Amino acid sequence: MSIEEDVLGQIKPTEAEENHIRETMEALRSRIAQTPAFKEEDIEMCLVGSIARGTHLKDPDIDMFLLFDPSVERARLEKVGVAIGREAVGGEEHYAEHPYIKGEINGLKTDIVPAYKLGDASQKLTAVDRTPFHMRYIVEHVDDGMRDEIRLLKQFMKGTGTYGAEIKTQGFSGYLSELLVIKYGYFSQTLEAASRWKRHELIYIEEKPARKYDDALIFIDPVDPNRNVASPVSLDTFARFVHAATQYLTGPNTKFFFPSPYQPMTQEEIAESMKPRADIIGIRFKRPELIDDIFYGQVGKFERAITQLLEQKDFKVLHSGAYVEDDSTTLLFEIMNASLPRAKVHLGPPVWIQENSQDFIDKWKNSESLLSGPYIEDGNWKVIMERKHTDALTLVRTNITRLDIGKDLNKIKDNLIFIGHEEIMDKASQYALSRFLDKRMPWEFK
Repeated sequence: MSIEEDVLGQIKPTEAEENHIRETMEALRSRIAQTPAFKEEDIEMCLVGSIARGTHLKDPDIDMFLLFDPSVERARLEKVGVAIGREAVGGEEHYAEHPYIKGEINGLKTDIVPAYKLGDASQKLTAVDRTPFHMRYIVEHVDDGMRDEIRLLKQFMKGTGTYGAEIKTQGFSGYLSELLVIKYGYFSQTLEAASRWKRHELIYIEEKPARKYDDALIFIDPVDPNRNVASPVSLDTFARFVHAATQYLTGPNTKFFFPSPYQPMTQEEIAESMKPRADIIGIRFKRPELIDDIFYGQVGKFERAITQLLEQKDFKVLHSGAYVEDDSTTLLFEIMNASLPRAKVHLGPPVWIQENSQDFIDKWKNSESLLSGPYIEDGNWKVIMERKHTDALTLVRTNITRLDIGKDLNKIKDNLIFIGHEEIMDKASQYALSRFLDKRMPWEFK
């Protein structure tokens, strides 16, 4: 048995599992149809997602759309759609462009999403309105053999950490994985093509786009030629997938599909790994109750804001990382030097630009920060000035209140734990610090 046959045997639903899925879908349809709001409105149920397309793995999510007439006001669509979802499956209200319900029925996670029923994908009124068109396109272009190839590609992406278009992963959506197999025919041929991809790779099935895109990967949506299906794929996720494809073709292994669970380094291993490294500082906080897309978006903004602050004040950030666990989130920053000397050289204009030169001289000759100068060197005016901040962690702590780190994270600034290099092993999460120092890919875990 080949590796891919073995993997397929583990990820493809059995006949009993398929029966359970079908029974659950019928139960869901019945529950929705019995809600008073559904009976009162002109709404069409539309099953979308991998189940509708026959490309699902074991334990799939059920994605049910409630299609409203375009004449229905947006506010009513949202109110009625959420009410139907709550009554049908309970669950919680989530929010993308507009609210929808995430619940569960018979052990299967279920999304109930209101949308408009349109005649053409380009007429979309909300971001999800084109989804039924995606579903029909895949059903029309995928045969039984291709469905298993898609399953293999999805599991490969899951195993390599590149599956999912949400902000947490910034990777390949299920729809994009299906289009790739339609384009290339087989799982192996998709990987062979991916191993040759370059940044800004352009792929299309129906027609070449009329405009340029600047994304890491461009795959033109065959049902909406003005949309790049691959726009959520970040540059790093794109590069990881290209690398994973190359590595798998060189040495196929089930670990690309089912990587071993990550085992954090021991305290002794962390201490040994840190010896040749630069200074590391961190921030730790309890995760507020936010949905993933909002939380991960704001964590990314937080990390970028701190990096920018440090760089602006001459603290060279070698790299940074954000690590989310069940009970806490840790931001870590490796800095060339967490402490800087009081004195720094500040460059002024060339001497022959007289107006700017005089402004520079006037500004600095009576400045409290001036240590020496102004003086001329290499044809430019320079001064030696005193830094306001010589300690990286103090800089971050004293400036945190003025940083915009996201609407929700701004509210928890008083509850942040600031961690200096000398206490990083005691106060930082062992998992976070381990992953920060250990950059192995998932398939390389022992």
